[in-house]
Amino acid sequence: MKKLLLVTALAAIAPLAAHAESNFTTAAGAQSAAAKLDFRVVVPKVLFLQVGTGTNLANNATVDKVSFDVPAGAIGNGTAVAGTGGDLASGGVTVRVLGNSGTVSLTNATTGQLSSGVAGNPTVPWTDIVVTAGALATTTSGYTNAAIAHPPFNSAAAGGASAAATTLAASAGLVRREGSWTFAYANTATLPAGTYGDTVGNNGRVTYTATAP
Repeated sequence: MKKLLLVTALAAIAPLAAHAESNFTTAAGAQSAAAKLDFRVVVPKVLFLQVGTGTNLANNATVDKVSFDVPAGAIGNGTAVAGTGGDLASGGVTVRVLGNSGTVSLTNATTGQLSSGVAGNPTVPWTDIVVTAGALATTTSGYTNAAIAHPPFNSAAAGGASAAATTLAASAGLVRREGSWTFAYANTATLPAGTYGDTVGNNGRVTYTATAP
């Protein structure tokens, strides 16, 4: 009998347990009933990096190319050669970073010095690729538009990652920065005729990486 009474009692209170926040009152005069409701918003971690052509907060597989055509009468004379190409033209590219989980570190990596593919010929060191950081002509809403320091290229013969990263400090937990990088060729050496870099096989590609906690 006790067991039967226990089951009956639990069945009676089960509907009340299913409705954790309700308030029932009854009185002859004025009454008040209150009920609470909790809310939650979950924001995922995101990290966005654009160097060159890109689509804001979306993937874009376009890889831009920056080229330097050295004038025949100025080979190796130390006069810098401006670039062509890039999404901003004249050897310039857009740089845009958005992160919402703290400070962002920006690095790059190469696979070696720029080669012509001819065994025994000299190469173009990445130290001869000069970068000028600046602001974009037009600011994207919500972003801070200012120069972003370019992480130095690795000057080792076999390439590698930047010796030092560019650190973009978060403000109120967010990084929303944009700017431009404009590239030039220092033109400090007299080199054999040829095309240096240009392909992955001749070490012509740089990979930029953004990381955040």
